[in-house]
Amino acid sequence: MDPLTHAVRPLKWRRKRHPLSEEVRSTFRLLSVTLLVLLIGLTGTYLYTNSLKPAKGYELEQLRLDHESLQSDLRKLDRQVIEAQSFLNLSGSEVLRRMQVAESNTFSYIEYSPKVSLKSSDE
Repeated sequence: MDPLTHAVRPLKWRRKRHPLSEEVRSTFRLLSVTLLVLLIGLTGTYLYTNSLKPAKGYELEQLRLDHESLQSDLRKLDRQVIEAQSFLNLSGSEVLRRMQVAESNTFSYIEYSPKVSLKSSDE
């Protein structure tokens, strides 16, 4: 078999060529679909991000209102403690009524003396 007379077969892996107008049209379609998908994705991301802002603002407002309510409760409780500890309320207390009057008006206080040493618990 002579290589010069041998019939040449076309390559199977080579694509069939289309006219330039068809290739431009298919490339344009691919580009349009890609841009459309990107636009939809960006729009969805933008809307999702913007919907989070009001939700965070609402949550912060609720926390601020809760904080003010708790501060108000704290002030009320502080006022109740001060009223309970006031001298007017202590004078009517049962504990004070049960106390006995001191027999003498003289009081003695232990004065600090460096000579006096306290016994340690080890001894």
